Amino acid sequence: MFEKFKMHGDVSLNWQGKTLEINTTGPWNAEFFMHLHEQLIDMVRNQQITDFDVLLNIHGEALPTPDAQNAHIEFLKASSAKAVAVNLEHCVTRSMTQQVCDYVYPTAGLTHQCFNNKAQALNWLSTQSGE
Repeated sequence: MFEKFKMHGDVSLNWQGKTLEINTTGPWNAEFFMHLHEQLIDMVRNQQITDFDVLLNIHGEALPTPDAQNAHIEFLKASSAKAVAVNLEHCVTRSMTQQVCDYVYPTAGLTHQCFNNKAQALNWLSTQSGE
């Protein structure tokens, strides 16, 4: 599928109740998304949680390569995530990253919203899950 290159990007994942908090730094390539997808699958399987929300905290240049973006869309279509709150507070490519998010998440069938800080993002997620 992809030619093997060095991974560009960094990620850490943590559960906060039924919200999966993802802290990530871009830019991202296809190898990063393959690593991310493996970690996401492991996190969900280990916790046995379905119907979860995602808090995505983006740092740096958060722009995927086109092949990585397309692979991520296909992965998300099979996900049990219900809503994604994107925190752009520390993203240096906010406008372009929001455009990417506004394409990726609806294409994958996910409800999403972008925010300028974590508190706003968490507040929105609480309205999506009914908590």
